[in-house]
Amino acid sequence: MDGTAIPRARPAATRPRNRWAAAPCARPAAAGSRDAAGRAAQTAEAMTRSLVGHTVADVERELILDTLDHCLGNRTHAAKILGISIRTLRNKLGEYTAAGIAVAEPGQARISAA
Repeated sequence: MDGTAIPRARPAATRPRNRWAAAPCARPAAAGSRDAAGRAAQTAEAMTRSLVGHTVADVERELILDTLDHCLGNRTHAAKILGISIRTLRNKLGEYTAAGIAVAEPGQARISAA
C-alpha cells in the first residue's frame, strides 16, 4: 500500500437525505391539492362541531359501533382498528347490550332503526 485512502461509501446514517424526504410538508402544493386541503379542513371543522354537546361516552359508543358495523361484526378486526384489546371491546359491547343498545352480530352489520 502506498498510503492513499480508498474512497468508501458512507454509511446510510451519514448520507445526505433527499430534501423532500426530510420535510415532506415543504413540497410545493399543486393548485388542486389546495382546494382539497380546504375541503378537508371544512369537513374536519364540521365533524368537530357535530361532536360538541355529546359526552365522551356517547362519542366512544358510536365510534365502536360504527367500526363494528364497518367490520361486519368482526370483533377482532374492529378491536385492531380501534387500537383496543378484544377483551375491552367485548366488555364495552356487553355494557351496550345490557343497556338495550343494538350491537352487530358477527358477520352482520347493525340493523338501523331509521
